[in-house]
Amino acid sequence: MKKIVVSLYLVLFFTSCFDSGEEKQKKVENKQTLFLTTLYLVRESGNCIKTDTTLPTNNQFCSRRPLGVCSVNQLVLTQNELNVMFNEMRTIQNRTTDCQESILQSGILALKATTDTEIENLKSKYTFRVVDSCELEGFQTSTNVRLANFSEIQWLESVRGKIAKAAKNIANNGFLPQGNRDRANSCLNLEFKDWEKDLTQGNLENNILVEITRP
Repeated sequence: MKKIVVSLYLVLFFTSCFDSGEEKQKKVENKQTLFLTTLYLVRESGNCIKTDTTLPTNNQFCSRRPLGVCSVNQLVLTQNELNVMFNEMRTIQNRTTDCQESILQSGILALKATTDTEIENLKSKYTFRVVDSCELEGFQTSTNVRLANFSEIQWLESVRGKIAKAAKNIANNGFLPQGNRDRANSCLNLEFKDWEKDLTQGNLENNILVEITRP
């Protein structure tokens, strides 16, 4: 058996020695692609439980955030990220003027980069744990309610998601003047796709949740 293994090893070794430079490069690229794909799949796997250590009960919150972002970083906003958000906000503002009021109500302009002290406080307040799924850990949604997947979470927490949510709130508020509501509806119809409006509405109605607690 050892002789067969050694023989096979020698065959593979000498075969690789006669590979052309192009073939060797392809093998290296294939290995790199496989490694990066595996790394990506691992980082995108699992769900995330966030625990608020300052709460005595109902202090665990589960979401579809995967392993790659199941850390305090999900609560941190860097200056570079903030700059990108402001640029995207200005693009929407210039493209769709009827979104102006929705932008003001979205809270984006009030956002600030997280300071080092704030990061340390967040680390003291929260712990994070990766699990296979929220459901296997005892987290359950009620009928006709579901957890947002990670892509949906990213969108809901993005500039577009914040503006769409503000626009929906304005459009649905019967106490506001009709002109304000009309501009909000115009913002939604001109700027946002149907799936974006549906996701926003589902989130506002608590049918699509970013995270849940145990019952």
